[in-house]
Amino acid sequence: MNGKDNQVELLEVLPDPISLIESMRAVGYSVEAAIADLIDNSLSAEATKISVAYDGVSQPFVAILDNGLGMSSSGITEAMRHGKNPNDPREKSDLGRFGLGLKTASLSQCRKLTVVSKKDGQINARCWDLDIVALKNKWVVTIPSIQEIEKFSFFAELNKQESGTLVVWEELDKLLAGAKDADKEMTLKFHGLLEYLALIFHRFTQKEPGFKEVSIDVNGQPLPFRDPFLKANSYRQNLEGQVIRHEKGNVTITPHILPPVNHLTPEEIAITGGLDGLRNSQGFYIYRGRRLVIWGTWFRLVPKEEFFKLSRIQVDIPNSFDELWSLDIKKSAAFPPDVIRNRLKELIPHFANTSRKTVTYPGRRRGVEQITPLWERLEPAHGLFKYEINEEHPLVKRVSEQLDGKSMGNLRDLISAIECSLPVEAIYADLCNDARSKLDTDVDELIRIGQILLESSVLSIEDVLKMEPLSRYPKLHDEILKGLNV
Repeated sequence: MNGKDNQVELLEVLPDPISLIESMRAVGYSVEAAIADLIDNSLSAEATKISVAYDGVSQPFVAILDNGLGMSSSGITEAMRHGKNPNDPREKSDLGRFGLGLKTASLSQCRKLTVVSKKDGQINARCWDLDIVALKNKWVVTIPSIQEIEKFSFFAELNKQESGTLVVWEELDKLLAGAKDADKEMTLKFHGLLEYLALIFHRFTQKEPGFKEVSIDVNGQPLPFRDPFLKANSYRQNLEGQVIRHEKGNVTITPHILPPVNHLTPEEIAITGGLDGLRNSQGFYIYRGRRLVIWGTWFRLVPKEEFFKLSRIQVDIPNSFDELWSLDIKKSAAFPPDVIRNRLKELIPHFANTSRKTVTYPGRRRGVEQITPLWERLEPAHGLFKYEINEEHPLVKRVSEQLDGKSMGNLRDLISAIECSLPVEAIYADLCNDARSKLDTDVDELIRIGQILLESSVLSIEDVLKMEPLSRYPKLHDEILKGLNV
């Protein structure tokens, strides 16, 4: 309706400053998500070194220093303004959207937020102090004096840099709510920060073609190395990727199938970030500008299942997709639009089938099918299954050929009892909990079995390595061959 303003009487209704700010403080940021939001700003400012520090002794504080481009006087004032149009064009590397992250994330934890920035040799500072906002009942920030900001941890380091920004939280009322011992409370609240940041920003802290490596530390401790796809593991399977083209940009799909748990060391499981278990970490890993936004979900397209637990699907979306993906203020939730969700659903069976084979036949490389199993899976009727010992396996034949009729009957009775007593439910429970079989460390026993197989058949060493149990431990084949002197 053109001219609508001339047809109705308009009344401007401005929000009460302290009421709105206090409401925004309850958005629901965790301390980890709040600090990650500030690191987003540092990365958007092209920082290559970011340091986080906190201390609960005497005057508790949290500080984040970067060596990014820094801000001028007008730039830092604009940065302290609440909100911007999320539909405005942005650089591809811009990790922000709503213009609320710095303020909302910080004030969700503290009552006093100070930002100090250096650019072109000039240092400028601005401060949101909620006590002053309440006193003046206006959207006002203060301009701290140089004496006030010189006391901050990291200020001397900022002053030495050519450029950069320092963010300081004080009066940590939300972060320390109800705490009797501030130091213990901060230690508890920051306990998972290293792991959280390591996973969220793992693509920044390691080398990727075309990008600079970024150093991030917390109280001087570097983030641990994390890679949810275990790209350095030679038994990880790469599947063919996909590019979903859309008018707002391209979505790149890169599927990965992890090795089975018996082929992973405890260190490798930690590297994947799978501290909640591989089963809970399966699914899509959504990256926006290389920053991990949401992970370990199938978006309700399929349920989480044991057979899918090795599937991890990397999905790269551009920031031009923010509105379509329903990205929230905290950048901790996203949901794909129909056009993308439908395509992902079509691709899931391809990923899942490979994961199913890897879980069912651990240790077999892709393309290797001629495995001699010790156990055989049978389907006596639709929807039913059972496992039987393969009597054609050389180890079984070696024993049976040495027995007379009565002894052979006793052997078959024993095998039948073993088959009927297979603790399927207990094994399944262990697999769901990612429990590791101790067999993968018993190299001497595998060497002994290899010797028996070689002595009792005319098979080549290559064929012997394809027999169970040796086929299940390809990483140990070099040690087995050395022990067999072949």
